[in-house]
Amino acid sequence: MLSTFYEVATGREPEMLRAYLLAVLVQMLAVNVLAEFGYLHVSVPPYFGLATVIAGFVFGIGMVLSVGCAGAVFYRVGEGKLDYLYVMAAFGLSAWFSNDWLVEPIHRFFGSKGLSTTLHHAITIDRMILVAIIVVATILWVIRGKNRSYQGGWKWPATGLCIGLIGTAVWTVHAMGGKPYGLGTMQGSDGLATLLLEWDLSALDGSLLMVVGIPLGSFIASRAYGKSPGRPLSSNRIRLALTGGLLMGISAAIAAGDNVLHGLSGVPILAVGSMSFMVFVFLGVWVGVKLNWIT
Repeated sequence: MLSTFYEVATGREPEMLRAYLLAVLVQMLAVNVLAEFGYLHVSVPPYFGLATVIAGFVFGIGMVLSVGCAGAVFYRVGEGKLDYLYVMAAFGLSAWFSNDWLVEPIHRFFGSKGLSTTLHHAITIDRMILVAIIVVATILWVIRGKNRSYQGGWKWPATGLCIGLIGTAVWTVHAMGGKPYGLGTMQGSDGLATLLLEWDLSALDGSLLMVVGIPLGSFIASRAYGKSPGRPLSSNRIRLALTGGLLMGISAAIAAGDNVLHGLSGVPILAVGSMSFMVFVFLGVWVGVKLNWIT
């Protein structure tokens, strides 16, 4: 998702933004229709007011320093890029530590109670009417993009459609397990740290398996089709990777989700907290790019 925001911040052709919006639209239609007819119960990510806003901005800065978002670091590890191991470790450990020790006092300091609400409830409009307006308006812009390969890989329509379908499938699988939410990596990273450090087998759930599966899938794909260019493993790169992972882990814990959960699960169900978080993630990325912090 860093590439998506980087395109916008630098004025480039927003191919990845179109892929992202298509992924959101696919889930927005599928998940909201299933929820509307009672086939799926969705869990709305909470909004913690100023804590969510600050966490989003800090998360964006962390993405710039890490040179990747909370999803990208896992598939980069699968490609064999060792610098992202530092990001992944810092992200998981800081999320685990924060959830146990920092989140409650920080929310108490900001007076954050956690309001789980959606945009259609906030403005008192029928859910499916709002979904239809957003889908039509977004499609009219998305279809204007050129249908071309992105950096030698898939074209943006295929990427967006595939991610949207995967996200919808994750919603249904998690719902069957009693955890009605979609894609996300913070919960699984926290669970992995809990499993390894506390030997708590209850952490072994679908979220953990998902973050383990991302590098595995990336490993297979990179061996079959090649991998993206890497960066030298210098001391400066390690320092930035650790700092970025730390900032993303802490802020994701405070906001009860990372850019994947909020951007690809919360936004499709019109969660106010998720939309607020993602707006400030973009602002954080924009500031980091303008300050030339991205390497």
